[in-house]
Amino acid sequence: MKHRVRIAALLLALILCAGALSGCKAKERTVAGYTVEKNEGRSAESYPYIVRTPHATWYLAAADIELLGEEAFFAGLETILTNQEADFSDAIAALDGYLKDEVAPIDIHTDFAAKTERAKWNKAGAYYLGPDMGIYLYLNWDVAGFALLHEYAHYLTLACCTFDIGTGGGFWAEAIAEYISMLTCRNRMARAVRMTFGDEGIVIAGQRGLLDADGTVDPKKVYAFQAAYMRSGAAIGEKYSAVSETPITMSERLLSHPMLTTISYFEAACFFDWLVEHYGKDLVFAHMTIGQEDFADVFGKDFETLFFEWAADNDAWCTENGIVLGPMEE
Repeated sequence: MKHRVRIAALLLALILCAGALSGCKAKERTVAGYTVEKNEGRSAESYPYIVRTPHATWYLAAADIELLGEEAFFAGLETILTNQEADFSDAIAALDGYLKDEVAPIDIHTDFAAKTERAKWNKAGAYYLGPDMGIYLYLNWDVAGFALLHEYAHYLTLACCTFDIGTGGGFWAEAIAEYISMLTCRNRMARAVRMTFGDEGIVIAGQRGLLDADGTVDPKKVYAFQAAYMRSGAAIGEKYSAVSETPITMSERLLSHPMLTTISYFEAACFFDWLVEHYGKDLVFAHMTIGQEDFADVFGKDFETLFFEWAADNDAWCTENGIVLGPMEE
């Protein structure tokens, strides 16, 4: 009975939603200035609506509209779309001189209701599945706002650029995506959802010096702070996500002997940024296939030496920019 009731509720929701989005053009829904169109093409049953922007084609899942409710769903989409084009354009500009051709629009699918097979085991908030399958967004709009530019950076660097990216245990692909999305671009989408910080998190971020003058969260400051924390003894015993997409527990050994495959996303982003600052984009971008053992051949120093030099500079940068490291005063 519950199953039949749920089906009936879904049909009713879809009928109501279709009624709101069909009919004369005066009644068409627009979101952040973009028209919500009826999907007349592939996967129309699962994704009955499409939104087209210059750099993306959005596929909106019926199950997600039912899950969140129509108004909440489109309100969340509007927060993202208000900023998406500016952010995507910034990412493209950051790779000027390294792009093959004009960047084609990328498909973006919502999957908050976890209807796809990947969503049932994937723990990430978003995932780039290649230029043909596009980007899938999971969990909710706040997480989507935080993660989307990172996934778009994957699309640009893995499918649209002249350089090659090796596996490197995940380091190179993840580091450049984080470098572009969190350290190079303003990332308005992530700022709009406050980097997924709640109200309490925003207060603490302010106390730590991680906000801009206008009170928004600064992704670069957040990443520098988190990277510094990962390099401190306070992180020992904590689980974190490594660039190899493996959950790892920080240990004395990893603190003393970091590896390319075991560092966190925060460390990878800031270390990559440091490499670009010291050695230039051309050199770094031309060698994103090397392993840890090859660093000395390319950069003149082994990986550990460079990594610890970066860590010291990162701590100094935090201090210079008013970021509070260590325990907070009562």
